[in-house]
Amino acid sequence: MKGLAVSTLIGALVLSTPSYALFGLFGSDDDEKKADMSALTEQVNQQLNTAQSTPLTDLLTSELNVTPTQAAGGAGALLSLAQTQLSDENSSELSSLIPGLDSFTGSTGLTSMITNMDSVKSTFEGLGIDPALVSQFAPVILQYLTSEGASSGLLGSLTSLWG
Repeated sequence: MKGLAVSTLIGALVLSTPSYALFGLFGSDDDEKKADMSALTEQVNQQLNTAQSTPLTDLLTSELNVTPTQAAGGAGALLSLAQTQLSDENSSELSSLIPGLDSFTGSTGLTSMITNMDSVKSTFEGLGIDPALVSQFAPVILQYLTSEGASSGLLGSLTSLWG
């Protein structure tokens, strides 16, 4: 009798709708994307406090209609993508041109969470920025890097990467 009760209990647990979430069975991609986006947004927000007042964020806020938090987060997303996609040489140059680059990208994993332009756009959305503004952020960042003496190789790579 105990065996039947235990079997029934286990069967009910496994087959109940809430248990699907508990065990991760039949999880939807949308749920996973929402969880990933939430983690990404939280990671960005943790890094923003230290990156809000830099020459780059000041330039972005003056050129675009964004807050310092949005400027830091948007720049952080684009720069994180750059760090994962650039050659070691270009990545080193980028780090030397933006003092406190870790303030934007974070040393706690933001760079590994931004892997393509879709994740950049998702980060923009999470910050309350229209993802279409990526096309306005990139030229301002390139303008800043040019003023800091960036090589044509780095600028070309970033232009290709950011579209």
